[in-house]
Amino acid sequence: MARTRISFLTKPALFLLAGLCITVATTGVVAVALYQMRLDAMAQARDMAENLAISLEKETERTLDIYQIAMRNVLTNLETPSPELAPETRQLLAFNAAGTISDLGVIIATDTSGKVVLDSRSMQPSTIDVSRRDYFLVHQQSPDVGLYFSKPFMPITKSDYHSIAMSRRLADANGRFEGVVAGTLSLRYFRHLFEDSILGDHGSLTLIRTDGIILMRRPFKPGDIGRSLADGKAYPLMTRADHGTFVRRSSMDNKDRLFSFKRIGRYPMIIAVGLSVQDIYAGWRKRAIAIGAVTAVLDVLIIMLCLMFSAQLQRRLAMERQLQKLAWFDTLTSLPNRRLVNREARGILADARRQSSQFAILFVDLDRFKRINDTQGHAIGDEVLSEVAQRLRRCIQGEDMIGRLGGDEFVAVLRQCDVHKAAHVADRILQAMQQPIAVNAGRDVSIALGVSIGIALYPHDGRSVDTLLRNADMAMYRAKNAGRNQMHFYAAEYEYEAKEHLELEIALQQALREGALQVAYQPKVGAWGILHGAEALVRWHDQKLGTIAPDRFVAIAEESGLITELDTWVLEQACSQLAAWRAVGVDVPNISVNVCAADFKRADFADFVARTLQTHGLRPSDLTLEMTERVMFDESTDDIRATLEALHAQGVTLSIDDFGTGYSSLSYLQRFPVRELKIDKSFVMSIGTSAMAESLTQTVMNIGHALKLSIVAEGVETVAQRDFLSRHGCRIYQGYLYSPPLAPQDFAQWAKARGRA
Repeated sequence: MARTRISFLTKPALFLLAGLCITVATTGVVAVALYQMRLDAMAQARDMAENLAISLEKETERTLDIYQIAMRNVLTNLETPSPELAPETRQLLAFNAAGTISDLGVIIATDTSGKVVLDSRSMQPSTIDVSRRDYFLVHQQSPDVGLYFSKPFMPITKSDYHSIAMSRRLADANGRFEGVVAGTLSLRYFRHLFEDSILGDHGSLTLIRTDGIILMRRPFKPGDIGRSLADGKAYPLMTRADHGTFVRRSSMDNKDRLFSFKRIGRYPMIIAVGLSVQDIYAGWRKRAIAIGAVTAVLDVLIIMLCLMFSAQLQRRLAMERQLQKLAWFDTLTSLPNRRLVNREARGILADARRQSSQFAILFVDLDRFKRINDTQGHAIGDEVLSEVAQRLRRCIQGEDMIGRLGGDEFVAVLRQCDVHKAAHVADRILQAMQQPIAVNAGRDVSIALGVSIGIALYPHDGRSVDTLLRNADMAMYRAKNAGRNQMHFYAAEYEYEAKEHLELEIALQQALREGALQVAYQPKVGAWGILHGAEALVRWHDQKLGTIAPDRFVAIAEESGLITELDTWVLEQACSQLAAWRAVGVDVPNISVNVCAADFKRADFADFVARTLQTHGLRPSDLTLEMTERVMFDESTDDIRATLEALHAQGVTLSIDDFGTGYSSLSYLQRFPVRELKIDKSFVMSIGTSAMAESLTQTVMNIGHALKLSIVAEGVETVAQRDFLSRHGCRIYQGYLYSPPLAPQDFAQWAKARGRA
């Protein structure tokens, strides 16, 4: 190096020539880099606009699909005569899907004159007349229109926002006009949807019909609603294809914008995202001026210094960057690793102490990520993690940080953060994860994934990083237990509950090993007092903990994986007890046992049931397996269906327990070989005091009768309840009116005293 320096110092021309060449090259590189940065700025803006257009299109299409499904449900129910149903029940069934859109609008049905006869907001008669609305006139005059989207209009009810209507024609069996079914959607929904989008200072969002009519625009001006863009230069470009991107001057405000548009599914609507060219290049201009100034100064110095230091310095910096990346960053996602997260979090904690401020830790865990690795392979799992990391990075701003702790666990540390900011960031993460992740383009694999988020705030939830991380982790598990794909803030009782939960889990394991659980039996009685069977109900009384409610320890068994062992034990006990009763002359026709989704996922469960029945000399018809509605909606539906069909083929009766309280779906009842429906006690207990409960109970029974299922009512405690159920076709009852759950010997005495007809 010294010899090289002396050589150049003794030959000034060569030194200057080399310096000049380096300066020219450096200037050229800077110019090319600035040009590429300009191209990158436009490319990034194009990607952002296209992604935003796709995101808004999907969200809008999903909302419109929900409306259309709800309308089709109403249309089907209205065009299918059901004289045996009361009008209130018919309206309840017709609008059972309207609850999903109640915050956004209403569904109505009219007669031939335009008078509203059914309204999803109320069962009371309506006085609204829509005969002058364009959607009513279109369907009245044109039988073949199909689904129609109206022009914006101000609702009859008081509102600050226009609405649009999706409508379909009602026709009788001969095709004659009977009115319309319309779903009105307040354009306030789109304004709120648009306000959450990041567009820059001069960006725009426009929702238009394919004929050019503006439905909503950001920036929002009431006078723009209903205005036509058909005469603008951009409009023809948006009608030639389903999607596209171009740069044009806006006819609304004469600003040059990059427009990305996308047609909304099959609907006659277009969403157009406009990013101002001024905003796109604003950051680039600042960087170009700064870089140009610095380059001009450095060009003078480079002539003297570049050959002396650049190669060595570049090697050293590259080595340092590589070592730093390996030590502090996750190799898969390039996010800060656990070590760097802890270091930065401790620094943020120190700042918060000095400034007496707050900060938050968000513990983010992917929902059911193990299923992706198990079914798609670890390569796909790594792709998913990389995409998740990118989305999480986009949700964190400023000096806040996001890191990966390992596996599918991520953590965000938010400076100067109160409960409102923490909730806002968590909600942004949940929204970011709603879009399915496209992986393995060759196989066109798209994976929908949710996240559970736990939040802990300094100093309220802990005064050390380790404590805050532990408490955020605990809150995350609470979010998972509450149904996943949601956020939960830490609460002090979580720690107590976690300790209590662990103690109960250990005690339950010991109780299963030592046979310390008991099984009680509650009779199922017919209308004439005939014993139809008994339900086996597990009970637990611990010497130290006292009596533990079944709902409590069964939930612990499900979370800890003990549920299959518990269900196996109860099934064995119930079958053994039924055989023992019959051996001493107690005639119990059937025994019911509750089982969970995990049991049906076992490949050998049907064989196990058959072996158990055979061991105790019982027939398959002697056993009823009760399951909740959640079983039918489990991820492993195919495995569960195969097990259910195998049990059905054996002759075992399958029953839906607590029907109507969970995920009720008539289509699933048809797909699964179910023979019995149990009305939940929450409906039965309100009979006589709640007309709605009576109507719902009657509806459930009508469904059961229509599907030719046996119907059993739980929680029957009064004669009035039994009589109501009997009048409407329920013939089997279970509850304290007849008997509480009994020990085996007490049940035998009860059965002998009652006899069997």
